[in-house]
Amino acid sequence: MKKQKGQDLIEYALMLALVVGIGGFIYTQGYGANISGVFNNAGNLLEQVDKSQEEAKEEAARNADRSYADYLGELLKKAVANGTIRLSNGSSVYLLVQNEQNSRYNGMYMNGARTGGKVWIKGQEYEKAGFDTMLNAVGGDYSNAGVQQDGVYWYGVQIKKDSTGNGYTLSYMDSNTPSYNSDKTGFEINKANPSYKTEPWIP
Repeated sequence: MKKQKGQDLIEYALMLALVVGIGGFIYTQGYGANISGVFNNAGNLLEQVDKSQEEAKEEAARNADRSYADYLGELLKKAVANGTIRLSNGSSVYLLVQNEQNSRYNGMYMNGARTGGKVWIKGQEYEKAGFDTMLNAVGGDYSNAGVQQDGVYWYGVQIKKDSTGNGYTLSYMDSNTPSYNSDKTGFEINKANPSYKTEPWIP
């Protein structure tokens, strides 16, 4: 048994000497810098792969949110066009998705708002109807609503009627500012980033 252990130690020593010898030969022949460069390049490539994967993940999340915003835009246009929602000149109405559950709307991640002049939901003023009545009246499927992007607190779509009453503007927006009120049932709409897409619309 002792003889076997001795043989093992000799074999390990020979292997170590061989590895050290090969390493020393490579270094003295000027290949050390090349090998170091290979490892550095490999490390850089791995960093680029990680970065590309992270960028792809961020892009997929952004596309998912903006695709759902497009869906909300179509719902809002339909509601205004068929008279479910009416806007006075200079007023705006919004459908919004937030990254916190809204206890005032079945725990879903939805909200709504109006700014400017008066807005009516099926003939009832928005202040009396509330965003929950508006969401129900619009009739969308909000079960998949949610914010996929990191650092985005809410996003959504706005229709604004111009001051002359002759046209509308459809705008898409999001916010990186934590602007919720204490119970997460609302937030400051003026904390939105500049609209990432705006287009004229005629019902």
